[in-house]
Amino acid sequence: MAILLGKHGKIWCSESMTTPPAVPEQVPLLTVEAGAGPPLPPRGASPSKVFRAWSPEQATLLPASKREHLGDDHLAVFLLDVLPTLDLQPILDAYPEDRGQPPYDPRMLTVLLLYAYSQGITSSRQIERRCREDIAFMYLAGDARPDHDTICAFRRRHLGAFEALFLETLRIAQEAGALKVGRIALDGTKIRANASKHKAMSYARMPERQAALQAEVQRLLAEAETLDRAEDAQYGRGQRGNDLPPELRDPATRRQRLREAQARLQEAERKRDLAATKQAQIDKITTAQQALEEAAREQATADGRANPATARPAPNAQRNFTDPESRIMKTADGFQQCYNAQVAATVGSQFIVAADVVTAANDKQQLQPMVTQVVANVGEPDGVIADSGYFSDANVQALTQRDGRSIEGHIAVARDRHGAPPTGPPRGRIPTDLSPAERMRRRLRTKAGRAIYAQRKITVEPVIGQIKGRGFRRFSLRGLIGAKGEFQLVCAVHNFMKLWRVRLAFIRRARAEHALVYA
Repeated sequence: MAILLGKHGKIWCSESMTTPPAVPEQVPLLTVEAGAGPPLPPRGASPSKVFRAWSPEQATLLPASKREHLGDDHLAVFLLDVLPTLDLQPILDAYPEDRGQPPYDPRMLTVLLLYAYSQGITSSRQIERRCREDIAFMYLAGDARPDHDTICAFRRRHLGAFEALFLETLRIAQEAGALKVGRIALDGTKIRANASKHKAMSYARMPERQAALQAEVQRLLAEAETLDRAEDAQYGRGQRGNDLPPELRDPATRRQRLREAQARLQEAERKRDLAATKQAQIDKITTAQQALEEAAREQATADGRANPATARPAPNAQRNFTDPESRIMKTADGFQQCYNAQVAATVGSQFIVAADVVTAANDKQQLQPMVTQVVANVGEPDGVIADSGYFSDANVQALTQRDGRSIEGHIAVARDRHGAPPTGPPRGRIPTDLSPAERMRRRLRTKAGRAIYAQRKITVEPVIGQIKGRGFRRFSLRGLIGAKGEFQLVCAVHNFMKLWRVRLAFIRRARAEHALVYA
């Protein structure tokens, strides 16, 4: 049987033909061999055991609409539905010029990045491949196939706009009634930088390495000079070398002599190139050394120490040559090159209302900036919950002595020993001469205080777990600005995922109620 496609779109079917007729205006659409049927399925150990039919080469017609194929409950469909409600003007304003070829629609690349990060795909090359193979990516891209350079350049170009995109998720969540600001929980997590810890060097080792590299540079240049002097000795200084020397006039030795001369020239050039590479390494070490010294002087000035100009870094202070702004930090996998990502999430709904990336490994200096960011984003919270890494007398006093109303804090004073039984609740009146640490300990010992502090483990820790569970355990962009922008995008994706699940729960509840009405 042959199925033919006519010139004007007509389809012809002939059961008597095994090959299509030689008609110019007809094109074979599908040819099936006569008498050929599907292969028999294999049998199991039992003669009567059959398997479901499997035909990977079976031709099928997919739905004309990819949305219909994915379904209205799919995350890609939700992101495309919510896209018109987003204010993407900061991204659109980055294209003021009319010259050049028309770029890809920024809305398409934005929603493509959001969906890719929600699936744990951060590599621009992987996103490019998914636009060819994954129907959800093809749906969002409108069958366009942006290359990885375009995706990477778009992500790096709009780092500042991702913060506005994160704020848009908070606005939508508040308008939908899904986000209500009550208590917030703070926590930090170490996320690896796009750099190896083996590309870092301590301040104490820098002079030693500089001297060793300088000696290598001098040796390589001296060897190259020796090879040049050998050439001068062969042809004579000041001679052009046009006249053939005696050893080259003999055809029997000419080829070997020419090869030896070429090898000497190549070796001299190689040594000069290697010396230039070593000199570039010396320049990098010098720049890193100066940066560490400048940071030490700035820290001494901030601390109010005398003669800050004479301050020097600690011998173990390190600088990474791949990503100089990243730092060596302690993680569950040992010491790694990382950034410290800060998250503030609402109790109950687990929406991220503030996010930041810092280079300090300690969280103590991050509580006040994070609370300020929360107030700017969604308003004043009812309370703040944090672990012992955030506690200091200054932080407690900053919460109670705000310009507006005070914010109740539940901050652990010290890390409790694992498995230790909780102390009993305090009794009697609160003494008036308690220090901020003693007052906080007393508050956390009360029944209400323990219940409030316990909410931290079911609020911000699951949020960080969900972020890392989606595959985001390492930054793709280098530098503090790149890490900040990428983490804002990650937090925006987290909030979109929360909105999507709230929408799904609402739809499923409505469907269940509808089914009960007509049951």
